Amino acid sequence: MAKKKKQRAPVNPELTKVKSVFQRNVDMAYKVQRTHKSDFVERYDLTDVNCKRRIKAVMNLLPEFKERYGKQYPELEMEEDLANIASLPVMTYDSIERSASLCLGAALWMLDRAWESETILEVSDLLPESYSGVDCVDVYDTRFHHSVFKKMLLVIQTRYGKDKSKYVVPESIFDKRDPEDAFHKIMALLPPERIELAVENLKQKFWEWADLYFDVLSPMVKELNRLDEAMDRLEDQMREYLDRKPKKPDFAALKDLTLMDDRPLIGRLSEEEQMIRQMEGLEEKHKKAEHRIYNLHFVSLSAGVHGKKQIAECVGDNFAEAFCNFHIDDPYEICFAILYLLDQDDDYAWVYSFMTAVVCRAAAMLPWGLELYSEMDDGIWFQDNEWIEPKPFDPEWYETKYAGELYEDDDDPHDVSLAQLVYQYTGAVLPRDMNRFDGLKKELRAKGLKPSQVSTLCAMMNVIGEVSRQRFDFSKYADQDDWDDWDAEEEAVTEDLASENEKLKAELAKLRKQAKEANYNLSRENRELKDQLEKMEAGAGELRQELADLREVVFNQQNGAEEEKAEESKISFPYHTSRRLVAFGGHDSWLREIKFKLPDVRFMSDDISSPEIIKRADVVWIQTNCIGHKSYNIIIDLARKYSRKVRYFAYASATKCAEQVVEEEENTDK
Repeated sequence: MAKKKKQRAPVNPELTKVKSVFQRNVDMAYKVQRTHKSDFVERYDLTDVNCKRRIKAVMNLLPEFKERYGKQYPELEMEEDLANIASLPVMTYDSIERSASLCLGAALWMLDRAWESETILEVSDLLPESYSGVDCVDVYDTRFHHSVFKKMLLVIQTRYGKDKSKYVVPESIFDKRDPEDAFHKIMALLPPERIELAVENLKQKFWEWADLYFDVLSPMVKELNRLDEAMDRLEDQMREYLDRKPKKPDFAALKDLTLMDDRPLIGRLSEEEQMIRQMEGLEEKHKKAEHRIYNLHFVSLSAGVHGKKQIAECVGDNFAEAFCNFHIDDPYEICFAILYLLDQDDDYAWVYSFMTAVVCRAAAMLPWGLELYSEMDDGIWFQDNEWIEPKPFDPEWYETKYAGELYEDDDDPHDVSLAQLVYQYTGAVLPRDMNRFDGLKKELRAKGLKPSQVSTLCAMMNVIGEVSRQRFDFSKYADQDDWDDWDAEEEAVTEDLASENEKLKAELAKLRKQAKEANYNLSRENRELKDQLEKMEAGAGELRQELADLREVVFNQQNGAEEEKAEESKISFPYHTSRRLVAFGGHDSWLREIKFKLPDVRFMSDDISSPEIIKRADVVWIQTNCIGHKSYNIIIDLARKYSRKVRYFAYASATKCAEQVVEEEENTDK
């Protein structure tokens, strides 16, 4: 029996096109870089496994790109253009990290959210004991001690393993992730609604950058297509000319070319020579148009770090302004969102292109995004490694010439100073030197700041700079000769104490670890108990509503209250409900009338043959004037089992009961 031939999967022309564009750009860049291929592909995230994931992302997002831009820009080939911009070795997340430390921005965003949601203590329990090995720029935060944000940064940098070369997209990013590691435990403590908002904002910025890019690319492609058409027409003319041209060369014309005089050149050129000159001119324009598009690819993706003049040379002043000043509300949020999308293996993160452009712009907006502070080069606080003494005391901050608080029975308040106002509202004491940054005022004004902004900025830098350098340097006041006079006995005692200290440190570290684990478990149990309590309170509310309904039904039945003649109902029947309602009980005549008024409600009389009917319902209604005790008990038990809301019809009238259902539904929708 002949073996059946294995059927080949149908060829996807779009996928074939995208793969070929990726391969073309990888080959081209490799030739230009002239580096070892393995180093090159790793640096630009173009290894086989990375390319496979990036191609998948392009294919998954391609339909939405076609829907958004296909009709608007018919001159573009979306498969070609998207694959091209997504595969260029321009910028990766880790190259942005190396230049602008986006992981630090994400660390501060996560700590801020934990602070706001009051889970900061639980987060702190999950941080490592030490931040040894963390890669961090020289930075000081006004809210969190450096040991806190550096530990958070270390958690981010090592979330996929200890890869010192790549913190954002390491090789281990495709490995199976441990949901119980510190990073994911901390992520679970952050408000989910803030995480969702961060992701939504990042994706919105992705499409805004794509809008801007295609708006610039479209006229360039139109110009290139126009030049292609002009060159094609000229080639047709040249072929027609050659078909009718004599076979022998025109020696007279060649002689004229060698013996040119001052006559206009165009008057002495043959038709063939004129067409050749025109073709050369078109080819030159074509090369320039291609070069503009080539430059657009690169400057548009890294506009966050390019100068405006450099971008303007490629795309013009208006678009350069749009790229360089691309609006981002919260750069810290963007830094976190891209790490989260990569952790979720989201296509938006893996398509690079406009996503790396937005992330680059956000990272460049961070305080340390473009210029790094260096204490070695600090001419405000240090000179030749020596502390610059403060300037003379400025009494302006302590002059009491501002109105103080006006209290009851006090029509003559004390005047206060600026230093007193600062303390009144913050509890902080101002630095005694508030003029340290006065020398920067001229330089800041030259940068375009207004005088009021200069004064405010200098004062703020002075306070923050002083706080960041809080210290008492004992060695500065110690007499070195005193240290040299220690005898051998004192040194031996010191060694013993050091050994004992190490043992105590080890024991303390062990106890801290146990305490952290206990605190984390207690916090988790507290959250679970809180959730259970909220559910019980919600259930109690429903029970109170049930009892209120039953009291009304019993009252009506015991007092034999006749229903007053109802006014004409203002509700338009039949009424269509949005929730799944099921009703039990009721006389046949009542059922016939109410079914017409509420066609979406499932009326079961006293039929409870299938528990699934109650399980699938949102609300269970009961007509108590016609239902057996046995059936009633079974219905209530099933409703309790599946946590379904129970309501009771308070009337015998079908119209009044229908109005009761409508009122319940409309109150629920509010």
